[in-house]
Amino acid sequence: MSFCVMVSYGKDNVDKATVSLTLANAALDSGEAVFIILAGEGVRLAVKGYADDMNNGEPFKPMKKLIHEIVEKGGEINVCTPCMTKRGIQQKDILPTMKLIVGPDVIRILNQTDRSIQL
Repeated sequence: MSFCVMVSYGKDNVDKATVSLTLANAALDSGEAVFIILAGEGVRLAVKGYADDMNNGEPFKPMKKLIHEIVEKGGEINVCTPCMTKRGIQQKDILPTMKLIVGPDVIRILNQTDRSIQL
């Protein structure tokens, strides 16, 4: 089975961003394929250094660790390019492990996954 996890929050709602990536991490631990789409304010999670100080507290892992573990386990993190542009974020600002996408890519990911989650 495969999952698409839509994340549209960053520091504006650390709880929802953390829970979303915690669920993605759990799916990877269960052997599922995971495709994350960062959209809206969620694109800021892909900016170098942005997530370094994000910590929702116990029992959750810090955001930087969640992102690292997801990438290490083979999860794909996709970043909405128009959402980046709206926020003045440039490609050079994005972590190298992130994949830039546009609208048709979102539809492709949703069509190829079995389930989707958005908090």
